[in-house]
Amino acid sequence: AAAEDREREKKVARKRLYVVSVVCLIFMIGEILGGYFAGSLAVMTDAAHLLVDFTSFIISLLSLWLSSRPATHKLSYGWHRAEILGALLSIFTIWLVTGVLVYLAVERLISDDYTIEGTIMLITSGCAVLANIIMALTLHQSGHGHSHAGLSSHGHGHVCEAAFVHVVGDLLQSVSVLVSAIIIFFKPEYKIADPICTFLFSIFVLCTTFTIMRDILIVLMEGTPAGVRYSEVRDGLLAVKGVKAVHNLHIWALTMNQAVLTAHVAIDESVDAQTVLREMTQACYSSYNFHSVTIQMERQADLKPGCTLCVDPMM
Repeated sequence: AAAEDREREKKVARKRLYVVSVVCLIFMIGEILGGYFAGSLAVMTDAAHLLVDFTSFIISLLSLWLSSRPATHKLSYGWHRAEILGALLSIFTIWLVTGVLVYLAVERLISDDYTIEGTIMLITSGCAVLANIIMALTLHQSGHGHSHAGLSSHGHGHVCEAAFVHVVGDLLQSVSVLVSAIIIFFKPEYKIADPICTFLFSIFVLCTTFTIMRDILIVLMEGTPAGVRYSEVRDGLLAVKGVKAVHNLHIWALTMNQAVLTAHVAIDESVDAQTVLREMTQACYSSYNFHSVTIQMERQADLKPGCTLCVDPMM
């Protein structure tokens, strides 16, 4: 029943991501055209942020699809890391587009040789606000995934929640562009608001993508994912009756929301190894929803004093 519920929720998440992807693409193209004909870099920058959202939606859909593909002899973990590679490529593309827009904004401030069609800018920015409201409402209906100690219990819940956060951020930016458009519409002499907004929104886009880049680098560096505390996992394993020591504990991220654990555990001679293993594995899955857990059981007598693998890593 639980598996059927997860599959049903995954289908709902996929359907809503399809809807917001189409809406985002249509209005992104509209903003690009509207920004071009209005001569507004602020609108173009807002379109660049829509590109961030659209890319995140596509990557989310890709991750949902790839998660159902079987593993192979060559790719024993399956295709999950393709999500990370796609996100990395999209961030570099967005940085390039943002850099071009900032360069054009600097040129405008220096030369002051530009005109902005306030009416077109106002209509375009108003439509952008409407688009973001539609996307936010669509994603908000999907709810939030139930979590355990910071990790989403269902990957698709995490996907929709992350997409919703992206859209809310873009909505705030679109409202700011709309305010700038209103100013320029009624006071064309204040056209400097356009390149200034371009600078501000470019910083906002960069801050958003830097956060994503940080998470990507943690995954690529096999770092402990956000929401999982190394010391808490170790203490949880040590709390199982019969466990004497935990060493060579490794926790890393397979994707943004899928953690993997391996560990060596020394147990007391008097306890049943399979019972202890079952309790530790169940504790890991219930507390942190790990993608996979591998524990090597050892007897306490087998531990070697001074073993470098038995030393806890630095903070």
